[in-house]
Amino acid sequence: MKVKIGVAGLGAVAQSVHLPLIQRRWDLFELLSVADLSASQSARIGEQFGVTPEHRYQTLADMLNAETLDGVLLLTSGSHGTLALECIRRGVAVFCEKPLAFSLSEIDALSDAERKAGTPLLFLAYMKEYDPAVSRLKRILPKPSEIRYVNVEVLHPSGSSQLAYANLQTPISDIDPAIIERAKEADRAVTTTALGEGTPQAFRNLYTNVVLGSLIHDISLIRYLLGSITGIDDVRIWAESDDPGSIEISGTVSEQARINLHWHYLADYPRYRETVTIHHTTGSFALEFTVPYLLNAPTELRIVSSDGVGESNEIVRDITEAFEEELIAFHAMVVDSVPPSNGTAEGRADVITGQRIARVLARRQGITLTGEASR
Repeated sequence: MKVKIGVAGLGAVAQSVHLPLIQRRWDLFELLSVADLSASQSARIGEQFGVTPEHRYQTLADMLNAETLDGVLLLTSGSHGTLALECIRRGVAVFCEKPLAFSLSEIDALSDAERKAGTPLLFLAYMKEYDPAVSRLKRILPKPSEIRYVNVEVLHPSGSSQLAYANLQTPISDIDPAIIERAKEADRAVTTTALGEGTPQAFRNLYTNVVLGSLIHDISLIRYLLGSITGIDDVRIWAESDDPGSIEISGTVSEQARINLHWHYLADYPRYRETVTIHHTTGSFALEFTVPYLLNAPTELRIVSSDGVGESNEIVRDITEAFEEELIAFHAMVVDSVPPSNGTAEGRADVITGQRIARVLARRQGITLTGEASR
């Protein structure tokens, strides 16, 4: 069965990843409609991917009102809680890019709506968990008591440099400023729910854009492989003049294992690089991810073990595309009600970790939180 879908949000990830993969998987999906707050963007991308003018929209609500869809790919910026809820209440399955939401209250509303629907309708799109290197690592990990240390390092150049190869459509500023302001106000409101009134804007940006907008991928990956981070001991930020600068998070993932996450915004760094290293009592594993939007570029898994008299090093690469695998899993959820690996419960666990990070950083900076994160 082909799943009839609409795509809301036609920015970089839609153009470079999801729309090309929908075309590739013509056997699973039929692209019926697109929506973007920019009418010109909707028109240009619609034409590029064969969506006729009568099926191009500016808002998700307009698209849902006019179309009969099995599913929506929700690829807009900001918190996705309200828009995802709109889909679920209409019985339309939603493939939701990160972050799921900025606040726990939004996620709780999604959970309630999905429970009333009686079938899985929210698919949280963490593509790393569909990466063949990650799947292999999960199969061969030793038991938790043998894990000793986990290190995550992200070197994050500017978005434009990461996507220079992709020949994307340049956005046109034709969105009504009042619409932009309403969207910003909605995000400000749920950020206030999460953090409380009066938190500095730079702190809010770090929470929404870095912790929930980027590091959430690693927070979820660690949860998938080893379980949620169980404690946050310290959070430090520096080089903030680079906006947002660098952040270091230290904590625990089990009684026996500690974790450090390092995220550095380096606008002119030559290549995006993300490495996850796990040391255990008899060896090590290291995942090195390449540019996120470069299709079929393999993640490298390095396996260090003993060969009896010395050290053995094995390198595994697989060109199977993680983004494509997660679209296949979304199809299975829509057609056969197969529960996704990540839904509202997993999204909630990861936002809780994000709020714990915010709480520790606030304490270090002398900021008082009064929202969800304070509890």
